[in-house]
This record gives sequence, C-alpha cells and structure tokens, in this order.
Amino acid sequence: MKSLTGLQIFKYLPGGKKEKESNCKKCGFPTCMAFAMKLAKKEVAIDKCEYMSEELKALLEEAGQSQQAEITFGPEKNKITVGNEIVMFRHDKKFVNSACLCIKLNSSDINIISKVNEIANYSVERVGEDLKINAINLYDTGTPQEFHSSAKMIAEMDIPLILSSSSPINIENILKNVSKSRPLIHLKHAEIKNLAKIHKEFNVPVVISGNSIENLAINTSYALENGIEDIVISLDKSENENLIENLTYIRRSAIENKFKPLGFPVITFMDKLFNNCDSVIDKAIWASALICKYSNIIVLDDFDKAVAYSLLTLRQNIYTDPQKPLQTEPKIYSIGDVDENSPVLVTTNFALTYFTVVSEIESSNIPTYVLVTPSDGMSVLTAWAASKFTGETIAKAIKDFNLESYVKHKKLIIPGYVSSLKEEILEELPDWEVIIGVNEAVEIPDFLRNYKTNFVNNSNII
Repeated sequence: MKSLTGLQIFKYLPGGKKEKESNCKKCGFPTCMAFAMKLAKKEVAIDKCEYMSEELKALLEEAGQSQQAEITFGPEKNKITVGNEIVMFRHDKKFVNSACLCIKLNSSDINIISKVNEIANYSVERVGEDLKINAINLYDTGTPQEFHSSAKMIAEMDIPLILSSSSPINIENILKNVSKSRPLIHLKHAEIKNLAKIHKEFNVPVVISGNSIENLAINTSYALENGIEDIVISLDKSENENLIENLTYIRRSAIENKFKPLGFPVITFMDKLFNNCDSVIDKAIWASALICKYSNIIVLDDFDKAVAYSLLTLRQNIYTDPQKPLQTEPKIYSIGDVDENSPVLVTTNFALTYFTVVSEIESSNIPTYVLVTPSDGMSVLTAWAASKFTGETIAKAIKDFNLESYVKHKKLIIPGYVSSLKEEILEELPDWEVIIGVNEAVEIPDFLRNYKTNFVNNSNII
C-alpha cells in the first residue's frame, strides 16, 4: 500500500465525515484538513487527534510499514548502510542509501595484502566529497588459516567485510575473532538453520540466495520464520537480458506491493551473473546499470581504477537529492596565496561548477579569488536562463561580501558564455572593469597565466 495523501486521510477524520467534532482544533491545527495534510507529510503524530478512528489508525500503520529493510554491516566507525529505499525513481523523492561498491578478493591470493592496501588507499575527490570503494568481499579459496588470517587483517583495517564461504565452520571460527566488525555473511549453499544459528550467535547480517524470484521469496520467508531479520538477498541465476527486469520486479514488490519476503537490500555478485562478460568496458556498463536499477550492493570481480572512478561518479550523481542540487556556500573563496592584486573570478554556487573551477585554478598555480554568488545551486547557463545569475545579483554579491576589502583593483572576470552580463554589471557598478573570461573551465589555467599581461599591464578590457 502506498502512503496516504492528505485528502485520503481527511475522509476518515471528523471533518471529512462531517461529524460534530469537525475542526475542533484540539490537535493544534485550525481544521481537520490542515491536520490531514501535516499527517500525510509525517510532520505530526497521529495521537494529536483524539477522535481518530481505529480504521484510520490501521490504514496509517499499514501505509507506514517499511518497504525495504535497512541493513548495516561493517565496523562501527566505518559501517555501511543499505536499503530503506522508498521510491522506484529518484525524481519521485530521492534514493536513500548509496549503493555499496565492493571488490572481490580470494583468500589464497599471494598478493592479497598489496591489493587490500591499494583498495583501501584509493580515493578520488569530486564536488567536495571523497569517493571510495566501500567494502571487500573475501572468498574462501585457500586453507582455513589463509581465510582466517586474511579476514582478520581486513577487519583490523576497519574495512567493511563480506565473507563468502561454503563452510559454516570456517565462518564461525572467523566470527569468533572479527564479529565486532560485523561482516555480512554469504554462506554458499547453506541450509537456513545454519544461517539462523550464525545470525543469532554472532548478530551479523546474512545473505539469502535463490535461483529464481519465486525460490528467493520462499527462502526469505523460511528465514524470517527462523528468526533471521538482518537479510540481504541475492538472485543467483539470471540471464543478462532478464537481469534488470528481475531486479525491477524485486524492487517493485518491495516498494509498491510491500511484499515482505522481497523487501530486503539486493546484493549482486558480478562473477555469478556475467560468466561470459570478459570485457572491462562491458563489466563497467553492467555495473552502471546495477547502480541505477536496482542493486544495493555490487561486488566487482576485480579492481580497476578507471572503472572505479566512473562508477563512483555515477553513484554520486544518482544518489543525490534531485530536488536539492549540490551547492556550495555563496561567499568569496581564496584559492592559493592570494593578495590585493589577485584576479577575481565569478561563478555560481553549483558545487560541480565551483569545484571544477577551483581545480583548474589550482593547476594554474595563480592565486585567485572566486566570488560565488547565490544561484539556487544552478550551473552558470542554467542560472543565467532562470535570471538567478544576473548583473544585479553579481553586483549585490560584490557589495554583500565586501569584495573591495580583498583587492585594491576593480576588475571582475565573468564566464565567457554569459558575456552579455557585462553591460548589466556596468550599469550596477560603473566604476568596475568587467573582463570576459573563457567558456570552458579547462581554459582557465592559460587565461590566468596571461591575465597580468593582457589585463593588468596593458589595462585592456575585452
């Protein structure tokens, strides 16, 4: 059942049924309709209305049931949270918990230490956020001692772990030492009773698998009956052409139909589903599709920096709130060892624009001020088209942030794509010089290196 709208709730309240208690104001709102609207947005508790019927309480309870369970694993200081998604499409609201990207490693790999360090040390900064691989999936491929020592090493590095093995004994022996790091347990071909024992004894989440959607639902139902609550589900067999369809069916069953046996985060092991997929590019394409639809945990079968960067970038874009663009604070930023003669670039407060501009300034080694104007998180051209980046707003930002206290000159560099703003700015600030800059951020370093010669020494304005 989907969430109830304000109008649907109102029909069950005294105001909707035109009873004598209508609009009594005891809830703190002037009308039953106002209370219903707040209740639909979950901004008020249901007990605020003393006349609420049991029928409405039952409907609200059903509508408020979790659609997809939220599961956490990993050490407390670096834990991973997946699931709890409430919509099919991010534009409806937003996706909640970012997909977990994980790398598969074999415990018998003689280079496992160097590979773990490479994964742990890999990080890229984008739009002010450090993007990293989230977890390691350790496969039991060697001796029990190798599996145990590798798991202990990774756990001691506070890296979230997914442990895959066919041996319940090996898993239990490891958990005696690393259970505090709360790994996710993938016990292949295991009976539910073995998983239930491990789940109960060590308080760790477990993977429930199925060869089909129907088989998966049966297995998770049986797991729930055996007291297993922290569940991640895995569809072991799916043809490539049916994969997205099956994952969509699972997500829709959870979100729209609230079918509890499928209402859990999904893990996808790339090596299981894509045995015939050897191309790095093909693997990256499929992993990209899984980020969008609808895998909560994606286990890549090897680590490739180029693939990792593209997937991390995509994930960041997909899991931002579409109704709240990434923004940076409007103000004057000092990039490098600036002084009163440093050039001043102006841009909007769209985070991607800001960090791209700053990156190019840093590569130029020319200390520069960046004047960031308030523009509702829009890019330069979008903000200009929406009248959020105008001569008036730029002039106001110069005055509000007191730019004249930072520099002794009165030269302002605007993006080349909005060169028409020059006249608007001069109308607001006739004593300033407006310099039309470059169109693309990649051109900024050359522009700044030539800035002093072209616009300071010769005092030219373009």
